[in-house]
Amino acid sequence: MKQILTISLFSLLIFSSCKTTQGMRIEVQRPATISVNPKIKSLALLNHSIPGKFGLIEGTLTLETPKQDKELSNECIKGIDELLRTSERFQIKRCDSSMLASKNTSVDFGGMMNWDQVDSICKKYETDAILSLEFFDTDFSVINPAATAATTVQNVLNGNGAEIEITGKATARAGFRLYDPATKTVIYEDRYKQDKTWRQRSTNPVEAIARLIKRNEALTQVSYFTGQSFAHDLVPLYFWEQRMMYIGKKGGMKIGSRQALTRDWEGALKTWKEEYESNPKSKIRARAAYNVALAYEVLNDLQNAKAWVQKSYIEDGKSEALEYSNILEKRIREFGILENQLTQ
Repeated sequence: MKQILTISLFSLLIFSSCKTTQGMRIEVQRPATISVNPKIKSLALLNHSIPGKFGLIEGTLTLETPKQDKELSNECIKGIDELLRTSERFQIKRCDSSMLASKNTSVDFGGMMNWDQVDSICKKYETDAILSLEFFDTDFSVINPAATAATTVQNVLNGNGAEIEITGKATARAGFRLYDPATKTVIYEDRYKQDKTWRQRSTNPVEAIARLIKRNEALTQVSYFTGQSFAHDLVPLYFWEQRMMYIGKKGGMKIGSRQALTRDWEGALKTWKEEYESNPKSKIRARAAYNVALAYEVLNDLQNAKAWVQKSYIEDGKSEALEYSNILEKRIREFGILENQLTQ
């Protein structure tokens, strides 16, 4: 597997006044929350959530739908589409039409598509499976404006000032299914909910409400955000995480840290190992071992990273080494899941 770690540095973050440590950031790939068979390499995105008067019109793709329902649910699909295209996990094809929901209610699953429909759509878009938005509903509200106004009046009477904060909240509820025509099974079905809030301050409650984000804009944003958030669960993605490196004031610790800062991690690894073997001081040996563990993590050798951070903790018993050991244990467990998800 290709190396999945890259490194970025920020030199201004210092963990102690004597500057013995350097703050680092590393980019770590995390496994998807929702595991999909690696044989499924392409997805058709289908909006199957548009409510209709008589439920499902079998086998019919239609554009005759309520405008706002369609626009907001398509915004959710857009969020999924754009995020999944940033990952190499799936090839994405977006269906160019929408399908009426199989149930009139907008916050519940209806019946599944029949497998002839699924096969037909997969054949048309040349995909292995269908990711279907089965229902979608949004709401926007100002959180208890009357109580806020009453609080403002009371504050004025008490001489505590009149400025208040008004909060608006947009909520989206969605249901997703993942249809696998090869096995004739729905391999994923679940509900998904996202909230997004906006705040505005003013001395006048009515003015504060007027300044809040407009309802339609709020619903559009939360719809897109819901799609993006769900897509995050489908693919392994990279996340920035903070680490620490001992920089040292002289000798191998200093040289190794300079090598790491110039991204010569193999050179730094060799230097810190030599420092560990040759230095008689337990504290320096512990720091060198800690840095060796960091270098191994950057080089994507998590087992050796874990072994070396254990040496660091045994040498000096520092809580930082124990915490790093726990982080690496979690990464090792996740890496096994990640390998299964990415195995072709």
